[in-house]
Amino acid sequence: MRLSILVLATSLSTSTTAADARQFKMSTDFDYDAHYTKLAANPPYLSKERLPKGYKIGRCLLVVDEQTRISGACAYSIEKGGDFHIDGPRQVYGGIDYPTPEIGPMEMSTDYWANVFKDENGNWTGYANEDVRYTKGDGSAWYELVRNGACYSNETKRQPSDTYQQLVKVCLWKK
Repeated sequence: MRLSILVLATSLSTSTTAADARQFKMSTDFDYDAHYTKLAANPPYLSKERLPKGYKIGRCLLVVDEQTRISGACAYSIEKGGDFHIDGPRQVYGGIDYPTPEIGPMEMSTDYWANVFKDENGNWTGYANEDVRYTKGDGSAWYELVRNGACYSNETKRQPSDTYQQLVKVCLWKK
């Protein structure tokens, strides 16, 4: 989902002129920065009532280069084929916690998230945000994730010479 928004935002930003870009601004009465500052200072906690359609509550673990980013309650969505997205318990959602964004750069994030999916060769891969404020995957992609039960990791595939490749473990338990 976030990847498709990023692709859409990228294609819009590369194919529009400065005059066209003005049409995508939030209404003049919405102060994006003030609203984000307020949400970031006190993000809502995970509850079934404030999840987007198709999301559920589960348990997740996201560890990247020995930094635990999510551990415990999380929101998740699963696509056909097993691709999934997870959000930490303090994540905010467009149309629920702030106005629905018109384009990707207007999205907000107040917690870590990750995407895991099969690539065109059928291998598991993924990416995540490196800072809770980021709404797109600003870190490196994770290639050749190996599934072991509810977890996907590159621990067995990563070689000591792979300094460019982040060491990752992503787990999703539906309950």
